Amino acid sequence: MDKTQRILAFRYAQAYINLVYGQLSLKSIVSFQDAAAYFSCHKQACFLMDLSLLSSEKKEEALRHCIQRYGLPAGTEKLLGLLLAHKRSEIIGQVFNACIVLYKKRAQIMTFAVESSLALSEKEKHDIEQFIQRQVSGTVLCSYSVTPALIAGVRIHNENYRWEYSAQAQLRALYTSVRR
Repeated sequence: MDKTQRILAFRYAQAYINLVYGQLSLKSIVSFQDAAAYFSCHKQACFLMDLSLLSSEKKEEALRHCIQRYGLPAGTEKLLGLLLAHKRSEIIGQVFNACIVLYKKRAQIMTFAVESSLALSEKEKHDIEQFIQRQVSGTVLCSYSVTPALIAGVRIHNENYRWEYSAQAQLRALYTSVRR
């Protein structure tokens, strides 16, 4: 996606968020993520929406089906209709992703990826979430994964923060100090 499309997607998303922010929730964000993944992987669906061979009724029916399938919030039909009218269906996925970013920023929601060398218990997950909550303000959402390459320990990160306490990090620091 080029810079112009990215800016355009954020402008559509900003207008949409300004109109429906009060109606959105974390569930809406999950719906946007699913729909954005679909439109990003199925570019041909976006391409077909711009074809004049399809009637506007068929296009609107397809969009209503998409809204129902992904459980998208109210107002999304108008957003998608506007994108179709402006022949911008190729950026639908980017607009949904921009809506996610803008909503999270406005609602002060931060998403973190937590990687550990072994599966974590619910208590350990709770402790990690409490640690993050003490470090940042706002709502914290975590996704967990097992990364055996850490050898032992945990890595917590997002686009702005990174905490790591693992054998891999200690070995990396030791290696760096020996190389000097």
